[in-house]
Amino acid sequence: MDSAEASSGSSSLGSSGSVESNDRPAGGTLLCSSIMAGVGLAAALASWKLMGLIGPVFALPPDLAGLAFGAAPPAEIAARVPVETFLMNLKNAAVWMSVSGAIFGILFALALFVVLRPQRKSFTRFISAPLFVGVIFGALGGCVAIYVDSIARIKMDPGATSPPEYIVLLTHSLTWLTFGLGLGLGVAFGTGKPFGKGLESAIVVSLAAMVGGCLYPIIAGLFFVAVNSSFPIPHLEPAAGRVLWLSLPSVLMGLAIGKNS
Repeated sequence: MDSAEASSGSSSLGSSGSVESNDRPAGGTLLCSSIMAGVGLAAALASWKLMGLIGPVFALPPDLAGLAFGAAPPAEIAARVPVETFLMNLKNAAVWMSVSGAIFGILFALALFVVLRPQRKSFTRFISAPLFVGVIFGALGGCVAIYVDSIARIKMDPGATSPPEYIVLLTHSLTWLTFGLGLGLGVAFGTGKPFGKGLESAIVVSLAAMVGGCLYPIIAGLFFVAVNSSFPIPHLEPAAGRVLWLSLPSVLMGLAIGKNS
């Protein structure tokens, strides 16, 4: 009877082992991480292209749009300019980053579905969770970027043209931390991870994204002198700046997703 139980146990272990092995590509974690890093780069390039095609969706109200070219406006109208500019930037950033969140969510989910070949997992859930959560947290990340930057610019010294370097680092780090948390949660929900492991995986992905955001102004300052990294979302910067801003966090997020999948 003991031998039968041992035989049954080894059979069960072998069965679970085969299921486990089916959840990874032949090369294991390294290959999965490399594939996800490539997917992250592809998502960054697609986001860069779409952000350029979309452009600013929201503009200043017509009565404020031409103030820079006319005579000095009345005080009550001039007082509206900072508020309306903030709202315009906030809404545009939410649109751009939600689109990026959708692109990242879809591409990572599709890649994981192909690479992991999950058994008895719903394709709809696999795709829809990263897409939905990516859009929500993408928009939140855009709002975080504009809010932190706006607060910093209000408190700047009168002669300063951009926030201090530590504020620039903080802005990009918090933006991508928020974005990465959403993407990590979406992937965890989609792949059906237990709550604890899913949350742990999402935190790792968000920290990887934060590191990428923190590296952006440093690398831009060293190698891309034409790029002004103080802008919270560099949609008006040269293509190299925008691609760098998107690529650094996305590749690191891909590595983290591959490692924790």
